[in-house]
Order: sequence, then structure tokens, then C-alpha cells
Amino acid sequence: MPTLKLTKPLIDDLRPQATDQVYWDQSLRGFGLKVTPAGRKVFIVMYRTTDDRRLRKYTLGPYGVMTLISARTAAQKVLLARLDGQDPAAEKQARRRRPVGLEIGAVIQQYKLEYLQPREIGLETVRILNRIVLPLWKGRQISSISRTDVRDCIEAIVQRGALAMAGRALTVIRAFFNWCIGRGIVETSPCRGLIPPSSGRSRDRVLSDDELAAVLRTGMTLPDPYGPIVMFLALTGQRRSEVAGMRWEELDLDKNLWTIPARRTKTRRGHVVHLTPKMKALLPDRDEEQPLVFASAQGKTFQYFSAMKKRHDAASGVKGWVLHDLRRTVATGMAALGVAPHVADKILNHQSGAISGIVAVYQRHEFMNERKAAIELWSNHVAAILGEENGSQAAPGPTGEPLGDKVEKGLSPLRQDPRIG
Repeated sequence: MPTLKLTKPLIDDLRPQATDQVYWDQSLRGFGLKVTPAGRKVFIVMYRTTDDRRLRKYTLGPYGVMTLISARTAAQKVLLARLDGQDPAAEKQARRRRPVGLEIGAVIQQYKLEYLQPREIGLETVRILNRIVLPLWKGRQISSISRTDVRDCIEAIVQRGALAMAGRALTVIRAFFNWCIGRGIVETSPCRGLIPPSSGRSRDRVLSDDELAAVLRTGMTLPDPYGPIVMFLALTGQRRSEVAGMRWEELDLDKNLWTIPARRTKTRRGHVVHLTPKMKALLPDRDEEQPLVFASAQGKTFQYFSAMKKRHDAASGVKGWVLHDLRRTVATGMAALGVAPHVADKILNHQSGAISGIVAVYQRHEFMNERKAAIELWSNHVAAILGEENGSQAAPGPTGEPLGDKVEKGLSPLRQDPRIG
């Protein structure tokens, strides 16, 4: 192979031959340029290892992408590493064989620290990640997880008869990979296109007044803070995670307001809930060292809903319902009392509801007076079905007229938006 003083004009003039030709540089031993029969010109380095004297070839890159100066500098670094006892060519091959991406266990840990913990997302999500996802895919690169892997994971849960768990697992895995996409860890989600398994349960359960009374009475006999949380769910219609994660700093007891920050709501919008005397009576004595209102015995967010719910069902005799049904019961009960749909939607902090489409774009009125009157009306209704003394008291409407009188007259107790009828 010829040895030349490599210069840019010389390299430009080199023409391809019938076989690969390597032109070695006179000024840097081991550095050269390979010209292929197709005319491709590539900078290379050849050296012998320091231990077994094996000949190695290290490809630096193509001419054009690399200049002669940058290629010579890169070659010097390779040769210096070889003098230090390293084998740059072997290390490069090992990197190519290594799967691209990050080990899924490390990514899940990052997900917990950066996303789950700041948002106080419950133990159920963490439990699914720790007990289902990690044992199945531990040690694998996250980029290697395919749609088939996720489908097989969910199908295995379905096969053991845990349909509800299969649906929750898919939701957790999908949220995890969506977070990974947002962080640039993966390009696409392996959950894309997968259909959640049917739980076989219709999500339209609404408790009757008798059922609601039985649920609330027995719930308050169970250990705190489960009972007060259930009662708060039934009075406010808020989501379980929002009530269980309530913090003292969110409450303004002088103004009777509970402000849920955007980071703790499903809609990622801050939300205000009016507090009635019945709700305030559920609040425990404040411990200045405890930020959570309904803390568990361990001082953390209460998470033992599954075990307590079994005891609750046995005590109340009401079957086939879940805690989220209380939210639907509140919405339905308010409608029966004459609360306008758009006001109930505001109380429940629905993403979309009675006011939607172009109207929702321009409608920014929060109906605070109407919401306050409606939630007081509902609170009095709950007190009434529980047989409490103040259950028959009608909450005043926005104009001072009792809402109960308006309901009896068949009128909406709250002002209707003329655009929605």
C-alpha cells in the first residue's frame, strides 16, 4: 500500500481502483485513507494491541463528513489511547453490540422521582410498576419493549381473571411510556393501538338515597381516615385522589373554600370547592407537623382503600359499587334537585360537560355563587337522608330565595345559560 503525504488536493484527485486501496499518511504512522471501488473515501487507523499484538482497524469516518485535519486529530486520540493500554476498536464494537437506550428499571425510578412523587400519585401506580412491570422486563432496555410485550403482559393478567387489574395496568404502562416520549427517552409508545380489556362492569352505577345512607352511616363507623374520606367524596363529588391527598395549606376555613392546585387535579386546572359546615365537621384537629388532612396512621397519604372497601361492603350490605360511583351519584342527585348541568360540571371539575365546543372557548364564567348554593343544597339533602336535624333546611339561592322552594315549583334553582337552553 502506498505511503503519501496526505493533503486535501491529493485526496480529491484519488480515483477508485478495482479493489480497495489504502493510502497511508507519511506524517502519522497508522493513519490512512481507504478508497473503495465505488469511490467512497474513508479515514482509518491501524494499530496493534499492546497485550497480544493483534492488528486492529478503527474506522474514523468518511471524507467530506470529516476533514483531513479533524480526521488526523481523531487518529491521534485513538493512537494515544492505544499507548495507554486501551483497545479503542474493540471498545467501539462492544458499544455497537450494546442495546440502544436505557435499562427500564432506571427509567422507572426516574419516573417515580420526577413525576409520581411531586404529584403525590398513589401507591397503586407504584405497585403495578414494581410488581408487574419490573419483574417482567427487568434488565431490558426500554427501547426494546414492543407492542407484543405489552399485549402479552396484559393478556397474562386477563387470563388469571383479573380484568379490572389488566385495565389499570395498561393505563399505568401507557402513562409511563407517554412520559418517556415527553422526555425524549423513546420515540413511540408500545401501547399505541392497544385496546383496554373490558371489565364487564357498566360504569353507570348510581346509589339510591337508601343505599347512599347505608354506605355513609357504616363508612363513618370504620377506622379513620377512611370514613371521613368517603363522606367527603359523597358531599363534594371530587375524585378520590384529590380528597385523600388534601393538604391543610389548600383550605381557607375562614372563607369556607378548598382550593385544589392544578398539579393535583386530573384536568390539570386549579379547582375551588365550597365547604359546608357538614364538611368542616369532618376535618380532624390540625397537627402543625402534618401537612395532610386525612393522613394515614403512618403519616402518609391514605392508600388502603381496597381492604377497607371489603369491610365497608360487608357492613353496609350494599354491593356492586365502587368509590368513584359516589361522584356519579353526586352529579345525578344534584340534577334531581334541580341543579343546572353546567353548574354541576363546574362543581365536579369536568374537562368537558354541558358547556362545550365554541361556547366553552369563550365561556369563562365560573358560576361561583351558583356552585356554592348547589353544594349547600346537596349537603342538606345528604343530611336529610341520614336523618340529621338540619337535613330539612333549604339552602338559600343566589338571590336569597330558598332553593328547595324553587325545586318544588319545578324551576331550576340556578340561572340557566341562554346559549345552552
